[in-house]
Order: sequence, then C-alpha cells, then structure tokens
Amino acid sequence: MAGDSMVMVDFAVVSDATVPDDVEHDRTASLPESMERTHEWDRFAVEIWVHGEGDAPVEIQDLTLDLNYRTDLTSAALVEFGNAFEGAKSYTIDDAMGTVEQIHGSTAGVTLGADDRVLFARVYFQAIPQNGDNVLLDRVTGSVAPSSIELNTANLAALNATSDVAIEHAPMPEMGLFPVIYDLDDDQQIGLSDFADFTTVFGQSVDSPSDGEAWFADFNKSNNVGLADFSYFVKNFGKNFSNENIQFPENYPDAWELPQDTGNGGVGGGDDPNGDPGNGSGQNFLPPVFLLDQFQAGVMLPGTMDVFQVVFAGVNWQTAMQINRLTGSASLSEGVDDPAETEVLLSIVLEDEEIYETEIELVFDGELIDTLQEFNDFSGYITAYVSEVMSAVQDLLEEAIDSAD
Repeated sequence: MAGDSMVMVDFAVVSDATVPDDVEHDRTASLPESMERTHEWDRFAVEIWVHGEGDAPVEIQDLTLDLNYRTDLTSAALVEFGNAFEGAKSYTIDDAMGTVEQIHGSTAGVTLGADDRVLFARVYFQAIPQNGDNVLLDRVTGSVAPSSIELNTANLAALNATSDVAIEHAPMPEMGLFPVIYDLDDDQQIGLSDFADFTTVFGQSVDSPSDGEAWFADFNKSNNVGLADFSYFVKNFGKNFSNENIQFPENYPDAWELPQDTGNGGVGGGDDPNGDPGNGSGQNFLPPVFLLDQFQAGVMLPGTMDVFQVVFAGVNWQTAMQINRLTGSASLSEGVDDPAETEVLLSIVLEDEEIYETEIELVFDGELIDTLQEFNDFSGYITAYVSEVMSAVQDLLEEAIDSAD
C-alpha cells in the first residue's frame, strides 16, 4: 500500500441509527447527513465512520479514539460497535468529565477505500437528570438559542498487522440542544409547579423578555399568553425527560430568537399552527374524549386535561368559589329535527348551579357511544368515569386558582 494513504474518521449526529447500503458489513456510500439541533429530551447518536484517503486502500485491524462532549447538557449512555469490528471491543464512559474514553474496536482486517464508509461505532446520548443534565431557560436574555454540546475527539490511533497507520479526523459536526419550554421551573418534568407558573401569567400581554415569566409562557410568541399556549401546555402536561415526543409550535425555536441589533427588541412572529391568535378569543376545542374501557380509579383518565382546559378558559373563576363543590354529569341529547343526530353533553355544576356545558365523546373498545340504548347500557361506566374526571379537574382548578391568588 502507498505510504501516503491514511484513515479518515467522520462523525455524524443522527436521531435514528443510519441503515447502511451494506447492512451485513455496515458500509455505506456517503456520510449520513448530520442533524444540527433538537430538544434537550430527544435521544440521539453520534455515529463514527471511517474511510481511506490516498493513492491506495488502507487496511486496519485496530482503531481507538476518545469522544468528548459537554456533560452538563447531555450524557453518553451506550456505545454500539459496527459489524465490521467483530473482534475485542471496549470503552469507558466518564460522564463527570464529559468523555467516552478509549472507544476501541478490533477486527481480523477491514479494507478502507475512498468510495465508501464503514461504521466504527455509535455513541448514544440522552438526558439523565441524575447526572446534572439540563438545558436551562435563559432568564437573562429570554432567548432559547441552542446550547452546543461541544463535540470533539482526541487520542485517535489505528493499527494494521505490522504497524501504526496514519489517521486524521474531519471537522466535528455542530450539535445544539434547545430547552423544553413547558418545563418552566427547569426540573426536567412538566408538572403542577409549571402549571402554577403558567396560570399566574395566563391572559397577560407580552412584549419582551422584561415581562418575566409571561415571556416564557407565551410559547407561540403571539405577544399574549392565551388559549393556544394553554393548548400546547395541556398536550405536553405530565411528560418528563424520558419522553422524546414533545409537541412544539411550528415557529419554535425561530420565533424566540431576538433581533441582533438590540438584543431585547420585539418578539418573533409567525402564525400559530392552530390558527388561534393567542388572545383567548375564537378558540374552537375538539370535544373531550372519554375512553370508558380505560377507567381506573386514582389516575388521570383520558379527556381530563381537555375538560379542564375548556372549563378553565370558559369560566371566570374567583378565589371565593368553593371548588370542592364542583360536580359534573353526562346526558345524551337527541336532535330536534333528526333524532339520529345525538350528542353527549357534560354539565358542570358548582354550588348547585350549572356554570358550564360542553360536548364530550364517549368511546368503549373503539366504538362511539351515540344512541340512547348504548348510553343506558354503559351508564355505570359513564357515571364512574365522569366522577373521576371531575375529581381530577377539581384538584387542577384549586391549584390554578391558588397560584393566581
């Protein structure tokens, strides 16, 4: 082999493991495209690919390198080696130092040419709060500019059967993490304390980060903490660092970026993907869906947060109200002109006075309950389900009103 040939190491950050062209030998024609940003609870992998450069192919039997990262943002969790490196393998994760040391793989012999790339290893990353991982909301600037995980590599070495082989690496990819904006208190979960922070500023207008918590609760940057923001919060309520599937406004994070000339100027724009102006007017909610076959006492049942959302937004709640006297009941209403056109209504009663009524959908084993006979047949399920939902809604309302007091 020519003396000026060498091993080149490339890195790519991917959300899902790349499927190579040659699965058996983990070879692919081109380097996978590297993602540049994601949210802090998303799991991702740094793939390490090798190929030859120079006048002739390069044969290696042993490869070692270190991978370093910013440990206060994410943690390395596992290393998986490519099929071509079928021999002895080893690595050491030192998360306190932000490094995966001595990622070492061996093989009976693999030939590296310039026309394809061979997978050496994948290093999987995820948020582990016990390790101190957290992408904090920037309370000073109000921006959510991505925090770089500062990938870099060191101590690269390659061997063939008789000697060292020259080795270099391509520029490291830039990878940034954005905070999960619904985690308002930065405790790596979206819970009641975040809900309390949100309700405190619900309905407020927002102009800039100087508006404090309202700036962060205006998730879609509509200049108002409104129903659209509440809808996003409800969809993500209860999730934590173990959940990758977080729903964000379509204009996140771009709308959070502040003008470069002032650093604290007007907020980003962009229409809300739900078409709501964010000022509490004109929001059309889909009917809450009660999945009767999933009834279980003592848990937050499907449809609970939807009922809370419409009730909280639709009633002018006062601190003097006795929320512990809140009840609800379901009834089936037949159409006046067409009895086949039925709807199920949930009536909300407080202190013996009906204060709100909303349509709901009752489903059992995937089938919609929409006839009087079915309604009567499932009356026991319906009564128990509604009671459990209203008990949970009562607790949520008490929390919301107390936090706003």
